[in-house]
Amino acid sequence: MNDFDWIFTHDIPLIDVRAPVEFEAGHFPGSRNLPILDDGERKLVGTCYREKGADSAIQLGHQLVHGETKEKRIRAWRSFFDSNPSAHLYCFRGGLRSGIAVQWLKDSGCEVPRIEGGYKALRNHLLLRLSEVSQRTTFFLVGGKTGSGKTAFLTQSPIPAIDLEALACHRGSSFGAMGPQPSQVTFENALAVELLKKSTGSPILLEDESVMIGSLLVPEALFLRMKQAPVFLLEVGLEERILNLAREYVEARLVTRGEPKEQVRDFFVENLRRIRKKLGGMKHASIESMIHTAFGSGEFDRPETHSPWIRELLLHYYDPLYERGLERSKDRILHRGDGNELASKLLMP
Repeated sequence: MNDFDWIFTHDIPLIDVRAPVEFEAGHFPGSRNLPILDDGERKLVGTCYREKGADSAIQLGHQLVHGETKEKRIRAWRSFFDSNPSAHLYCFRGGLRSGIAVQWLKDSGCEVPRIEGGYKALRNHLLLRLSEVSQRTTFFLVGGKTGSGKTAFLTQSPIPAIDLEALACHRGSSFGAMGPQPSQVTFENALAVELLKKSTGSPILLEDESVMIGSLLVPEALFLRMKQAPVFLLEVGLEERILNLAREYVEARLVTRGEPKEQVRDFFVENLRRIRKKLGGMKHASIESMIHTAFGSGEFDRPETHSPWIRELLLHYYDPLYERGLERSKDRILHRGDGNELASKLLMP
């Protein structure tokens, strides 16, 4: 029986021989999809299984994957194992597909470990451990108004910390998209692995999030504990927050990612429209005009150029929203102050 905790906490490389569509629906950190059957082949074999039974399906699978196709897939597996000697291999239930893959590799002179129970066993293990670790761990939350630098504080935290937004690939706000988000299952898997790695007996620091981060849901077991956790409130002045957001949201897209200014402008305009009702028609129109003015400027790539519309967003949308949320958690605020003050408080026994 494999020690699944050890596999995840030691970043053991994993070969997932399921079809790409299965991998996209949910996979683990550090896993690599090198399928034994591609999506089309899997569909044909599945149909054959339902209509003619297991033996016919297995026979069809061997007919579809033979000769050069078979050798190409074996070479891909061997290449991965040559670069990652500690790697393990699995399919969905640790049955037929991984068994055949391991046998083909063995026939080619390569002995590899197969995970008993496959993806399903690993997934169930992580769900169980996510619940267990959430229940027994002490959590602290870092809160603060939008632009306070909570992500940077997490990165430099003196105690173990998990960046939920990084795992979700979303900053948690209307303008927080960082690219395609993972599936809910992949997010939960990655979160469970981080909890296993960080659960050393000391408290774990998280950002004070809502239950939804973009389109993803924080697992109930963890969110219930977060709703009870003490809050460390990061206090930063308005002008610093404006500059933080200009760098994090605008400069990062324009300079770091190299996105065309028209694409970046349209991203903010489109997301602004989604909160039009909350802003009101006149305020929405005013901020949209400011965005067009900023991106039409000859200095559109300077963070300071975007200060006017970011200031309006903070004062008329984000800050009122935050104040309403803070009212619900005010009894859990343990400390408040700047980054240095909160860091010293986190280290206190």
